[in-house]
Amino acid sequence: MAEEINGVTEVIPVKVPIPAKLLAITDMNKRSAAMKEWWAAYAKRYPDYKAVRKDNHFVYMVKRKGGETS
Repeated sequence: MAEEINGVTEVIPVKVPIPAKLLAITDMNKRSAAMKEWWAAYAKRYPDYKAVRKDNHFVYMVKRKGGETS
């Protein structure tokens, strides 16, 4: 549970691992297309979360605030 300090709730991102089969694709165009397809399917399952950053192996997500759409 996130802690509230001075009226501000700390937001802790959730790390979502990028599948190894996508990381193994060496052609960057194919990898990008596969990542977009994977992410679109993942985002449909968790519409109340949004991506806040990505590194080489993880996508970091946080829960959307009420009424937030993108």
